[in-house]
Amino acid sequence: MKYFRYVLIAFVLIISSENVWAQDEAGPVKIKVRRYIFKMGNQYSVYIPNFEFHVLLQKSFDIIRSVVTADYDFRRKDMGFGMSHSLNKFIVNPGVSVDDKLYFREIFNDSTGVWYRKQSITPFLIHQLSNNSTLVMEFNFGKEWSPKIRMGTDILSYYDYSAKVHYLYQTDRSSKWNDRLFFIAFERSYKIFKGQYNYLLLESLLKYSTEFNRYVRYKGNICFRGNLTPQESPLFFIGGNSTLIGYENDEFWGRRVFYSQNLLELKPFPEFILSISKAEFRRLSLLCQIDYGQTRGASYVKDLKLQTKDLKIGIGIGFGVNTDLPFMPDTDLHFIIGSPSDDFMNVKYYAGFGGWLN
Repeated sequence: MKYFRYVLIAFVLIISSENVWAQDEAGPVKIKVRRYIFKMGNQYSVYIPNFEFHVLLQKSFDIIRSVVTADYDFRRKDMGFGMSHSLNKFIVNPGVSVDDKLYFREIFNDSTGVWYRKQSITPFLIHQLSNNSTLVMEFNFGKEWSPKIRMGTDILSYYDYSAKVHYLYQTDRSSKWNDRLFFIAFERSYKIFKGQYNYLLLESLLKYSTEFNRYVRYKGNICFRGNLTPQESPLFFIGGNSTLIGYENDEFWGRRVFYSQNLLELKPFPEFILSISKAEFRRLSLLCQIDYGQTRGASYVKDLKLQTKDLKIGIGIGFGVNTDLPFMPDTDLHFIIGSPSDDFMNVKYYAGFGGWLN
């Protein structure tokens, strides 16, 4: 066990080394989208009006654990598929994942978009530090396609090789409304064997939820994602129900982004139950959501739509209910109306099932 920790220390030193001071603004466009998935068991979610679908299937066997993910966003046309297999009987368990992802974003101006596709194979090592904490080392080998930043019609094919270490701590999930989660990751990309990038990324996430009493519950998160060097790096996006309510999806981007989401659930009738035919609706709730976020680094990228560094605040109100759907018991439904804090007439509508702020 101690040897694994020594290897980890050396690994962290390696991923933070090398010269990282040259930037090529005419390089490829790289879009960074991440789904944070920490819960055990099968998951699903659907969001409207985007018609955004996310599915995750997990199955553990005697010595191996398998995961399959699928994502599709009708509005953005994003899509992705992934598979992961790892051993689960040893102190340090090896595994491998395979992913194919395709993203579209409107970043040159209001009507001209760019796209980015990545196919990757990622061997990894998992060490369970305790019942609540996990340490992972990843080695990503990916091939990517995207247009140049200054010439959107020129398509580049290139390679991205990176090493990553991340730590996860999560309290016992006896209740999803009394939970704490902390995640931090460092990712170092190298210009070796035709690799295109040489950046150092930091991702951190803190999620928390609490139930004050039978009438009031709170759920929130704070997230930072960004490049710690002036090197060319991925673009991170915020805006929409998953990061900054009240704004257009991916309205703001930069080399570094920060956002926080805060949801207050009020249950005026905690014992509420409504039965219609075979359907049963429970826990009618009033929802109030306040998000804020900020992006940095986009103003130095030529030919991209001008971005501001001002703090953005979004506000939403709505209602939710819990019910049982076919093959999906104990499902949360929600409907929220949101708008920017400085323009309440600019209204956005959000609806979906599978929980909110998950």
